[in-house]
Amino acid sequence: MPNLPFTLRQLEVFSSLCATRSFRRTAEALGISQASVSNQMKALEAQLGVALFARRPGQRPALTAEGMAFFDDLQVFQAAAETLASHRRKRPEEAEQQVRYRVLIGQGLLDGYIRSKLDRFFAAHPQIELAFEAHPPSRELARDVESGRFDFAMIHQRADRPVEPYLRQLALVRGGIYGHRKFADGRQLPLPAEMLNALPFIMPLAASAQEAEMLRLFDRYGIRPRRVIGHTQYYDVMAAMLERGVGVSSFADAILPTEMREQVIMLHPLENWRLLWYRKDAGGDPRCDAVQAFLVSSVLQDSNYRTITVFADEFL
Repeated sequence: MPNLPFTLRQLEVFSSLCATRSFRRTAEALGISQASVSNQMKALEAQLGVALFARRPGQRPALTAEGMAFFDDLQVFQAAAETLASHRRKRPEEAEQQVRYRVLIGQGLLDGYIRSKLDRFFAAHPQIELAFEAHPPSRELARDVESGRFDFAMIHQRADRPVEPYLRQLALVRGGIYGHRKFADGRQLPLPAEMLNALPFIMPLAASAQEAEMLRLFDRYGIRPRRVIGHTQYYDVMAAMLERGVGVSSFADAILPTEMREQVIMLHPLENWRLLWYRKDAGGDPRCDAVQAFLVSSVLQDSNYRTITVFADEFL
């Protein structure tokens, strides 16, 4: 076995810090001190020989390029660990009760609305395991649902796209180009396209399907960015750049972290977003009912999830 330059505890702290981007919230989530979180990360970076986070006074920690690459590989590591753990022989009483569901979910939904409530759900339902696969919005997500690999799915999809018959529409939320309020100082909103075109834009990964899709959407509104100052596949990194006033980007209002909403505002409306739901089980299993009730209520009953319309009152 290789001599690994990290401990499982360090990986747990790193994963939590990636989700919260807050030493305080990570400490609260893991039941340890902020100093312990900081020390674990310093030790991990020293053992790896790279900086995983950029730390600046008064700003949230942001992943560096090395940190993003390490986070990607951590997802593979965790998936392999789950596979190895599945070989554990269960006691007879566990074999009948324990069930594991695969959940496809938007990264912003998991980080902003689900993760903080999971401890209470697992405490109430010890026989249920939820394996989340989180992704940013894309056309491919609906196809992933259709593949049948997932038991549940909760994703955002632009409202101008048709809803596949196997998906259920739960709510509609606002979408647009968001940026720091400094870009609107002394100007009437929404900003016209010609003014937006001169602003610095943050885009998805260069030459990716997501970037091409975003540019097509912009073009429909007469928006043609002349200056792109960064590319990232991580919504939280993009949100942090919006908060710092680095640039502007297309975003869904509901996944903008609540602590940023005072400084980050909609500069121009674009297509809205649908919140879509999928459940493989046709009904009748109370454990599936419990998962559905938890996931849907965690989002729609959270006051921070601002909706235009809710279509799923019977779920709540």
